[in-house]
Amino acid sequence: MAQQVYPSRRKARKHAVEVGYSAIVRDGDAIELLRVTTLDQGWSKHPWFAYCEELVTGVVHHVDELDELIEQSSEHWSIDRMARIDLAILRVAAWELAHNRAVPQEVAISEAVHLAGELSTERSGPFVNGVLATIAGQVG
Repeated sequence: MAQQVYPSRRKARKHAVEVGYSAIVRDGDAIELLRVTTLDQGWSKHPWFAYCEELVTGVVHHVDELDELIEQSSEHWSIDRMARIDLAILRVAAWELAHNRAVPQEVAISEAVHLAGELSTERSGPFVNGVLATIAGQVG
């Protein structure tokens, strides 16, 4: 059976990653960045916005737990050594794996690998896949 990809969820994930990345590099509050970006860009009128908001809020409220899962699942890589965009991708996908049972694990992983290929380096996809597969085994 083929995976069903919801375009609005794909957009929500991408924007949640972008907000998370901005928060990491600016050492800022992701929820506040989402609020400002929403006002500036008019995101709230889009069908994907509610899920983007759920992702950003979920990551913010569980960031310590998510970072621990990510670090435990990434062999020989500390959070500090990871590319910031990869960390943002991993946080969003790890939140989906650990806290959103409505999203199948393989979809959360596949979408994160897709984002890594789009937003990061060619080596990021396999890295993100490996970390998330380990997390899925732990939380699944």
